Amino acid sequence: MKTKTTFATPDLNRNLDLTLNLPSKGEIKIKKKIKIKTLVATMVLAFLSWPVFSAKVSLESAPPVVIKTVPVAGATSVDPALTEIKVTFSKAMQDGTWSWSTWGEETFPEMVGQSKYLSDGRTCVLTVKLQPGKFYATWLNSDKFKNFKDASGRPAVPYLLTFRTAEAGGDTKSEGKVPVLGDLPLIGARLGSGGASAEFLPLLNEDQRAILAWTDRQFRSYFDARTFEGWSETERAGLETKLIDALKGPHTRDYFQAINTLGAMRSTKALAVLRAIAYERAERNNRDRWMAIRALGLSGDQTDVPELIHLVYHGNVNTRWWAQLSLVRITGQNFAKDWNAWGKWWNAQGGQPPYQPEIIRWWNGQAEPEKLAGSLEEGDRKFFESLSPKEQSQTKTEN
Repeated sequence: MKTKTTFATPDLNRNLDLTLNLPSKGEIKIKKKIKIKTLVATMVLAFLSWPVFSAKVSLESAPPVVIKTVPVAGATSVDPALTEIKVTFSKAMQDGTWSWSTWGEETFPEMVGQSKYLSDGRTCVLTVKLQPGKFYATWLNSDKFKNFKDASGRPAVPYLLTFRTAEAGGDTKSEGKVPVLGDLPLIGARLGSGGASAEFLPLLNEDQRAILAWTDRQFRSYFDARTFEGWSETERAGLETKLIDALKGPHTRDYFQAINTLGAMRSTKALAVLRAIAYERAERNNRDRWMAIRALGLSGDQTDVPELIHLVYHGNVNTRWWAQLSLVRITGQNFAKDWNAWGKWWNAQGGQPPYQPEIIRWWNGQAEPEKLAGSLEEGDRKFFESLSPKEQSQTKTEN
């Protein structure tokens, strides 16, 4: 006698048919005379080895996401008298823990009280003091700081909240376009990014954004906020000539400011002298080097990519981090501190000139190629640890 037993398998909606031979007497057997206890043991082991498909994606298992903010993200005429920023998540959140993280130090709202959750358990409130006519940006969770969590401890998906307050006495009801990169007081004006792509900043990782903020704190007086829109060709040419001449003189404040103004102008006439400063194979003070690298990034000429890749492993902290930032700005890619990945990507795209992988010896104490990445990693770690407690708290404001 034969009986057909069907088992439902967990994948592909297919059935597994097992036909058992049931003799009139004796032991129950299946084909090839395998004992039923062996079959059972085999099935148990197979069951334990199957992937678990029973857990379905649901609201409970999915991470929380931001569903509402006050003010609305991208608002351009927010009342500067607003005293509370509110963010509502898709599910109940864990009380007493949050990560309001900075995008740029000067774009983070001034906090005047501790965060708290409302009675709904999903809306977190930050008490702030806003200024009129100012752009604000804050990460709600980020790559490093993930203390906005649901009741089960799942971190919320990072969300960048941006808005601009109305000018004093201005209209606080109208809503305009979402601000672009040139609107940012920190990056757009002081770092002279002007009309650069609005996609640049979101491409940066947490450490790169911290470098931007630190640079602004330390060197903002050297940067030129002008866009030079409306300048005639004659006016531009006259200023370019004067600034390029300044680069032939002593390394005074005028010298450093000339580098940054040429970058803000996107001067093509200055490319040769800026490259000479940035790519010089000499061990020296590097302030003008990294400022020239920054200026080249603003100029956006892709032929600079191969040389900038080699500067990603330079011994000077500002130099190697600004090489990263300029590469991101020029290419729209971000391989961070991995110069090999940058080079492989560039050559795979058929970039010209091609990247030559031979390591350049930038300074006498440079580690051997196989130890270079580890040496630079240690240097970066010490640099970030050297930031003052105030600077660190402003870079990562969290409970």
